[in-house]
Amino acid sequence: MWTLTLDTATPYLALGLFRGEEGVGRVVRLGRRHEEVLFGLLDEVLAEVGAKREAIGTLVLGTGPGSYTGLRIALAAGLGIAFAQGARVHGVSSLLAAAWPFLAEGGPPLTPLFTARNRLYYGATYAKRGGRPVEITPPRKLKAEELPQEGLLLDPPPDPRALYELLPFAQEGAEPLYL
Repeated sequence: MWTLTLDTATPYLALGLFRGEEGVGRVVRLGRRHEEVLFGLLDEVLAEVGAKREAIGTLVLGTGPGSYTGLRIALAAGLGIAFAQGARVHGVSSLLAAAWPFLAEGGPPLTPLFTARNRLYYGATYAKRGGRPVEITPPRKLKAEELPQEGLLLDPPPDPRALYELLPFAQEGAEPLYL
């Protein structure tokens, strides 16, 4: 069985299909056009790994924070696919999925930031300890003057493989995080 990863909380569409070390992920900057591309990209990725939709047994969805519409696209599409395939659904913070590839074991904490409206940012601070993500500060809205002075990642896309790698730490189900 394959695991489908999907995140639309940011201007990027992050989609991947993974099974063990096998798999492929795509990140495409779309602005607000996720719904126009999502299922076509899913079909491309399925064809690339030689799988059919029926082979999807698990979904890992980015839960935000992000725009209301952006979060709803991944959640609605993902839950629809899960319902049709009888697949399990898990949720992972989109901020954590963006930071995970850059976190070094025992290294300094990182704060991924997604640009929000009105000169605000969504951010959280994470570290990696014992191969596990550690949330130093939870997701929150920040003003520019409140940003940490170091360890910032500005508008990184959530990583499709990171969503897959974070599955052992994911919440069951997918609750969107609106801030």
